[in-house]
This record gives sequence, C-alpha cells and structure tokens, in this order.
Amino acid sequence: MPERRNGPRFVEELRRAAESVEAGPAPVDEMIRRGRALRARRRAVVTGAGTAGVLAAVLAAGLAWPRTGPESGGTAPPAATREAPSPRGADGGGGPVEVRPYERVEINDDFVMGLLPEGEQNYVVSSPASFDESVEAAKRYSGDNIRPNSLSGGIHGRDGEIELITGAWRLDGTPSRIEIRPEGQDTGHPATLITPAGDPGWGVYCLDAGHLPGFTGGFRVVAYDANGVVFDELHVSGTL
Repeated sequence: MPERRNGPRFVEELRRAAESVEAGPAPVDEMIRRGRALRARRRAVVTGAGTAGVLAAVLAAGLAWPRTGPESGGTAPPAATREAPSPRGADGGGGPVEVRPYERVEINDDFVMGLLPEGEQNYVVSSPASFDESVEAAKRYSGDNIRPNSLSGGIHGRDGEIELITGAWRLDGTPSRIEIRPEGQDTGHPATLITPAGDPGWGVYCLDAGHLPGFTGGFRVVAYDANGVVFDELHVSGTL
C-alpha cells in the first residue's frame, strides 16, 4: 500500500498499526464443537423426592463444549492420575465398577461420566472435553436426591436420537442388576453399574444405546436388589 503523507497524524498511526497486525486462523474446530453442543439435549425423570436436584444435575451435565487452554481463563481440576475404569463394551454382568470421586469414566467416544461426593446421588455426564468444567459446576448442586429404594433416569442424544441412557440408584447394598427394556418388550439390556468406592448406598447405571435396536420410543428401567427382587421400576418416554 503506498504511504499517504497528507492525512492527519493519528490516521497515519492507525494505518501503521493495522498493517502490523497478523490475522490468526479462523476458529473452525471450536465453532463446530459449539454447534454440536447446541444440538445436544438431555431429558431426565425421577421417582420420589428430588426433582429440583435432577434438574440441577441436567444443567451440570456439561453439554457445552468449552474453550480449553491457557487463553480460556479457567482453572480445571487435575485429571485422574491413573487410567480410569471404562464400562465400554461391558454387558452389565460383571458387578459394579468402583470409582474414586471425580474420576473420569469413559463410556464411549462421545460421553464420559464422573461421580461426586458432594450432595446426594450427584454425578455428571458430559463430553470428554467438558468433563472438568462439568465436575466443577456439579459441586454446587445437590444431586438427584432420590428417596430410598428408588431410581432416577435420563437420556442423552442428538438430533432426536437416543445415544445414552443413565440414572442413579439408591439402595441399602448394591443392586444385583438393572435392565433397560424398550417399550413392548419383556426382556431388556443389562446396564453397567458404577458406584463410589466404600459402599455408600448409591451409584449410577448407564447403557450405551446408540448401537442397540428398539430405542425409538419409550423404555422401562427395572432394578433388582441383591436377592433378585424388583425394588423399583421407572418409565421413560424416550423423547428428546
């Protein structure tokens, strides 16, 4: 650009400053991640007391894809120092997976889970990128707060498709199994049980439903105690 010498001095300074600025790359990946997050939805239901707690858990589930790195301005808690247990591929028949507080549990490529000691039946489900932020947010909430011998339940997915079914259970002891039965079926899929170490009387269940048939409508969650007796049953409409 030819240099102009007849303009005011401050205009000349502004021009020089503009020419010295280097444009950075467009944040395409970040925009794509945020767009995916805006399409993500979770619907949750609960039996017994604690509806407000469930709504808080939904908000804390971290379905936003936050910025990471030094420019984000946030401080995230340290990740688990050992490899976290993974229910990926589990058939629900091998007993509960015990985890430490705030430990990242891999469910599949899109979802991870963590259990918190704050509150009652407090847990988060989020994308891998937003897990640390989701845990920090969930520390301010009370959890599902369900009554004894009962369940809560929720669904996660995108574009109207159910990808993941999760919920909390509360029971003296550990359930022998929890089944997810699609509407109109008498048999179901065994969910994976995840519980905090130390037998606290609660835990969560999850089913990676994205690759399973039959989850186009509602379903029932049926939970059995250690003696194989049903201690609670929950119906979820399956609508995102």
